[in-house]
Amino acid sequence: MREADIQKMISDDPALVLYVPFPMFVASAPLRTPEHRFGSITLRWVPPRLIDAEALQYLTTVSDALALDLQMLSEQGVTMEAPFVPLFVSVNEPPPQKVAAPAADARDDWQAAVGSSATASTFIYQLLELASELTAAVRPRDVVSTAWTQVAQPLGGRAVMLCLVESARLHVVGSAGFPKEAVRHVNGLPLSRHTPEADAVVKIAPMFFESAEDLRASYPGLERIEEGQSWAFLPLIADGRAVGCCVLVFDQPRRLRFEERALLMIMLGQMGQSLEKTRAFELEHALAQGLQQGLLPRSLPHLAEVDITARYLPTTAGPDVGGDWYDVVPLPGRGVGFVIGDVEGHSLRAAGTMGQIRTAVRSYAAEGHDPSIVLSRSNRLIADLDTDLFATCCCLWLDLDTGGAVVASAGHHPPVMGGRSGMTAVPDLLAGPPLGVDPGAVYPQTEIELSPGEMIALYTDGLLDARHVGADAAAEQLSHRLAEGSAQNLEVVADQLIGVSRPQALREDDAALLLLRYEGTQEHPHRRVARTFAQRHDLQQVGYIRDTLRNLLRAWDLDTLADDLELLTSEVVTNALIHAHSEVDVRFREYPDRLRVEVRDSDPHPPVPVVFVGPDEPGNQEAESGRGLLIVDALASAWGSSPAGRGKTTWFELKIPPAL
Repeated sequence: MREADIQKMISDDPALVLYVPFPMFVASAPLRTPEHRFGSITLRWVPPRLIDAEALQYLTTVSDALALDLQMLSEQGVTMEAPFVPLFVSVNEPPPQKVAAPAADARDDWQAAVGSSATASTFIYQLLELASELTAAVRPRDVVSTAWTQVAQPLGGRAVMLCLVESARLHVVGSAGFPKEAVRHVNGLPLSRHTPEADAVVKIAPMFFESAEDLRASYPGLERIEEGQSWAFLPLIADGRAVGCCVLVFDQPRRLRFEERALLMIMLGQMGQSLEKTRAFELEHALAQGLQQGLLPRSLPHLAEVDITARYLPTTAGPDVGGDWYDVVPLPGRGVGFVIGDVEGHSLRAAGTMGQIRTAVRSYAAEGHDPSIVLSRSNRLIADLDTDLFATCCCLWLDLDTGGAVVASAGHHPPVMGGRSGMTAVPDLLAGPPLGVDPGAVYPQTEIELSPGEMIALYTDGLLDARHVGADAAAEQLSHRLAEGSAQNLEVVADQLIGVSRPQALREDDAALLLLRYEGTQEHPHRRVARTFAQRHDLQQVGYIRDTLRNLLRAWDLDTLADDLELLTSEVVTNALIHAHSEVDVRFREYPDRLRVEVRDSDPHPPVPVVFVGPDEPGNQEAESGRGLLIVDALASAWGSSPAGRGKTTWFELKIPPAL
């Protein structure tokens, strides 16, 4: 391969520079026989040189001979499983000795054959691989996974456990290969107790036990000792202090060589630092997320004339949070305001600035100002704050009686509109500059009309993923999804629109969506919406909600739905009260062909039906509530769960039977 070809490969995939750091010539030949394929043999020449056809033919001849040797060894019972860590052999040193018949430890047999130079190369390889994975780790579980693949498995370990010290106790960060009982026994273990895990931290001493007998002799009362295993209890060091311990278990008695022990401690030093870093990452991220979630609306208003839902997806690219926000603001008279915005950057400062702008917009809107005035005053506020951050924002004021709306934008994407016909449109807005750019900026506003059944989507640029597909293509995808959902449930449409963005593992920016469907003024003599609440943990209020629902159905002339609706509402509300640890908001909405119930709580985790309750836990409340969701799944014409505000909305629908 020419040097230009190598440079092209590296520019296409920069990670390759770790394996091809300088020009070289590489030649590979397969290791195979008519019966088996074992792998390949690869040679590298540095600096690169031209290899003629005769030399390449010789490489093929050698690879064929090696394949026959491997087949013979395989037939003798030698494992052909690839090692977790490759052994390196230099052609500049004496050739390795012939490896004899199968050994008890094939790895040690090869180590002895190739000599100390190859061992050193192997150890360097292990350290480089470990450092590469730890550099990419962002959460403690990433470090645990690395400990398993780069430390435990290469050493022949059966299980690994990592613990950190918190409040003079050991807390298990994660484990691999350990039964749950062993993890529970160590988790929360006081450092004052005489156990090998605690002693490794307190005494800052690595302890190796070559057999269960050795471990039992040092700790006579210790449980969890299985015959035929060896153990290692090792301190994790970070910033010059012991921050936790690592437990390694081997399937059979094993004596680690001195160089292996030294390598192990070097690796654990890197893991200790990485665990501290990732733990700080999680704490900072939790703090930032808590701040941002606290600034988003706890719940959205319930209105007969307009159906509303929202989505928010945080970035997965780092510990900081962005300044994306949305809000629904009651306006004087019969109006409601919809606001969405995005503060520049990802930091606690961006989230704090977002909170200040949101408060300002709500205050100016409550005073009765039009969107253009609200944006102008908010713009001057940011200028007065003397911050170097700027923000985009879009405000839409909707008249519930007429469907008329006024829109103004400060450098933000215009909303996308979609009707029942499946057609979409983007209002022709003349947007002003982002807030904070020009203190004297003017923000024009545009009037639009909404017909009953028409939807509007307001969103931030994280939803579009314009960096990867382009702004026009991303907006077209969004419009297409909105058109497809013209006749669907609003929650389903919101989930589909969120699907426009990149998968969670690849999301580089926050994404916020505020979606509404204008229903128009109600022609029925009764209200087609209703709302009630249940206080946190108060299961007795489920009966009160059933009574409320019964009276509501009687007023709406829907008594035929009473039995099923009472049962389903009771199950979903009970599930929310048990799991969410918050007040539960219950909303009812009648449509011409169906009745919809929404149960909102502050727990973002979706409800999960269970299909089995063990014989030892017949009264398990959580399992019983999970079985209740199976009832919902069986009786409801449709049901689901979607994120909403700080928590989630679990909803279900029942079809209204046609009038006789």
